[in-house]
Formats: sequence, structure tokens, C-alpha cells
Amino acid sequence: MEKIIPTEGLRATLLWPVTGLCTGTPVLIHKLMTPHRARRAEAAALQARRERIAAEVAEAAEIAFAKKLIAETDPVKRAALLQAQEAGQVAAREVELERAKAARKASFEKFKDSAGAAALLLVVGGPLVWSLARPWVGPGFGLLAGVWWIAALIHAPAPVKAAEEDVEQLLDGDDVDSDEDDQDDEDEDPADLPRTALADAELASTVECMVAIRATTDEGRGHVHLSEVLATLQRHGIYPACSTRDFGAVARDAGLPVERKIRVGKSVSPGFSVAGFTAHLGHPPRLPVQEVPEPVHAEAV
Repeated sequence: MEKIIPTEGLRATLLWPVTGLCTGTPVLIHKLMTPHRARRAEAAALQARRERIAAEVAEAAEIAFAKKLIAETDPVKRAALLQAQEAGQVAAREVELERAKAARKASFEKFKDSAGAAALLLVVGGPLVWSLARPWVGPGFGLLAGVWWIAALIHAPAPVKAAEEDVEQLLDGDDVDSDEDDQDDEDEDPADLPRTALADAELASTVECMVAIRATTDEGRGHVHLSEVLATLQRHGIYPACSTRDFGAVARDAGLPVERKIRVGKSVSPGFSVAGFTAHLGHPPRLPVQEVPEPVHAEAV
């Protein structure tokens, strides 16, 4: 059940039958079409390989004929060789045209037979088939729609929460010793107050983290809108007065690869992607390395 309705909150749960259908349908269509696309790509690759081999064979034959023609010193024999080559090319072209004509004729005959059989079945057996199948048309379409709806909900990407939660932890820092922090806050200097902006390197690492985490839920695309990044930062008091346009200028000044059209669901807006970060950094965006405490060594006796 959590796979079909992976939401939290009453509003998200009530809207999930519609939002899940909208977001899961493209994923389901992509998965259903993947085998067909793979077969088409394989057929295209085989055709390209066949054409390349034929071109290499023709080139080798041309080179061999040129060498033979250069080695022949008798003008009469050279003219005979040229005529023989031209005659062979004409004969090969005629054979190719005849084969193409025969293939078209066979295809037309097959189409004509299929169309005739379909017309005969439609005229003779159509009324009978319709009278038998008519009571099942409505339930059949309903069953098909229900199966498709459930499959779309299963394949729909879950609402992205990991990116925001991890970035919030990254921005909040370590909150383990909250009591000690409360005591230290009494004596903190103004210089220690929370900042309202990030350094360029901090902003870059934060956005890279969000893109890397989003890539785990949207088939590796890692699409994140500028507005999503800004909303997450503003929840922590960073860039509180920035609009999305102003934050876009800040991100560009920091050297981040802002793209003009990034699709997240049905919304298209400026943002970031794995492809953009990969081209910018030379490697895919990476998650922050988890700090591992150093082992405690026993004191020497």
C-alpha cells in the first residue's frame, strides 16, 4: 500500500490518485516502449553495419581494379577491363532494381490479401462478433483503465523528500548537543549569528547535493528548479529577501550551471540537472561524504 500511496498528509493523499496517474503514466509508457525501442535500435545498428561492410567491400574492389588497371599496359585490354567493369555495374544495378520491384509486388499482394480478409470478416462476421462482444466492451474498458491506473500509481515516482531533508541537515549542521548549544547561545558574539547568505563553494556543494539526491528518484535526470533550492534555503533564513530571479543571478555569479528549461513533473522552469553539473564539473554530482569517527586507539601500556 505504501508503494501505491507513498504520501504523507491528508491533502497529498487525497490528490495522489490524480497526481500519481499523471506522473506515473509517462514512466509506464517509457517502460512499455523500451523493448520496442531496443529492437529498433538493434535493427538500425545491424543495417548500419551491413552498409559499412558493403561500402568497405566496394572500396576494396575499386582499389583492386585500379591496381589491375594500372598494371595493364595494353590499351586494348585496359579498355576491355573498363567495359567489363561498367557492364558488371549495370547488371548489378538491374538485379537490384528487379529485387526491389519483386519485394514491392510481394508487399502489395500481402496487403491486398490482408485487406480483403479484413473486409470479408468485417462484413460477414462483424455483426455477429459485435453482438457477442458488446456486453463486454464497457466492463473491458473499465478493467483496462483500472489496471492501467494501478500500474501508473505503482510506477509513479514518490514525492521527493530526501533532497530537502538531507539539505536541511546539511544546512542545520550537527544538532546532537542541543543543551550545550543553548548554553553557548547566551554568550555568542554578533559575528556568530546565523548568516543570510552562503559562500560560493557552500552554495555549489548544497545545490550539487540536492541534484544528486533528486537523481535517485527521477531516473538519473536530477532535475531541480531554482525555486525549489531557494525555498529550501529560505526555510533556514538564507537569502530571505531573494526572489527566484535574484537567486538565479546569485547562482550564476557563483558559477553554477543554471539551465533555462528544466522539467519537474509538468512544470518547466530554470534550474539544474545532472547533465549540466556533469558538463560543468567533469563528473556527475556527488552526495556529501558522511563523516566517520576515527577509531579510538588503546593507550600503550
